[in-house]
Amino acid sequence: MTAVKKGRRKFPLIKSLFFTANLIVVVLFAMGYVAAIIPPDRNWIFAFAGLAFPYLALANIAFAIFWLITGKKYIALLSITVLIISWSRLGGYYRFHTGHGQPADSTGLIVMSYNVRLFDLYNWNKNKISENASGLFQLLAEHKPDLLCIQEYHAGRSGKVDICDSIIKYTGLKHKYIAYVSMEGKDKPYGIATFSRWPLTGTGIVSFDDNPINFCLYSDILIGKDTVRLFNVHLESIKFSREDYLFVTDLRNNQEDQDVFAENSLKILQKLKRAFISRARQSRKLSEKINQSPYPVIVCGDFNDTPSSYTYHKITGKLNDAFRSKGRGFSQTYAGALPSFRIDYILHDKNRFTTNSFSRIREPLSDHYPVVANLSLVLKDK
Repeated sequence: MTAVKKGRRKFPLIKSLFFTANLIVVVLFAMGYVAAIIPPDRNWIFAFAGLAFPYLALANIAFAIFWLITGKKYIALLSITVLIISWSRLGGYYRFHTGHGQPADSTGLIVMSYNVRLFDLYNWNKNKISENASGLFQLLAEHKPDLLCIQEYHAGRSGKVDICDSIIKYTGLKHKYIAYVSMEGKDKPYGIATFSRWPLTGTGIVSFDDNPINFCLYSDILIGKDTVRLFNVHLESIKFSREDYLFVTDLRNNQEDQDVFAENSLKILQKLKRAFISRARQSRKLSEKINQSPYPVIVCGDFNDTPSSYTYHKITGKLNDAFRSKGRGFSQTYAGALPSFRIDYILHDKNRFTTNSFSRIREPLSDHYPVVANLSLVLKDK
């Protein structure tokens, strides 16, 4: 057999392998697409496909290009078709807007959501806060939010630094609602804090039965003659340990011992599964509370889940996502050691608010980036 004939037989084999791989990617991509409507506590497999959704999209793009280059246009249509069908879903990851826009009028509200990782507490030096914590206060002073939602809030060290007083000093936000996680034996535990430029007329907590560490605050805020309900959310995290982060780092550097690869991978998958299921239950309860609100709502917070997740779609419901309205680019909000996703959100009532601008502030002061939206409140008819 000549070398030419061998090459002809080998090339169709490669195409066959590529086609099989393409089919697998398309199926996984379809699973990731429907993950938004399938509760992980009923079937968690789809949640993993949803987590990989943007990467599966890139794989489909690569396959489409490959088949077009090799002249197999009808096969390329397989990936192109699923990408077109999922176009709206992909818009939760990337926006093509060319500008941030401008506030419509003086009723514009600057809303910020920020997971501050305890204000970098463990790097404080006795009475002196860390450089990152100082940077956080400067960031708040610079962006001057009217409504500030903080997750992983910490009150500071007793008799040394008072975080609440510092925030009021730097922002001028005198109205506040703070709730802490109940932790026996801990001095000034962490929690969630909401600060407002306007008076609070009512407050409450949405607790989750499966996890007392995560919860949601809601605050009724009087703005002029209108009352707005602001939800400040922190949902279940994956709870990776230091060893888990080291494992991920070793994988990136190709330094992981193959003997423990399977064991560590299984442990991480189990943690992801548990978090998917817990957030599904939390999101249903939160969605119910949002729908019951007698006032127009703004929802801010760290969902710990991606735009293709069941959690995001359950909470969003009929609300607008400020990033989808005025965001640009990818705007990932997680700044930690793991692959970055957009997991921090600002959502709002469609009928009573419009988004004038949205930005993600890329300052590495925490393991999350803050997100900021300028919203206009549509005033009631007189």
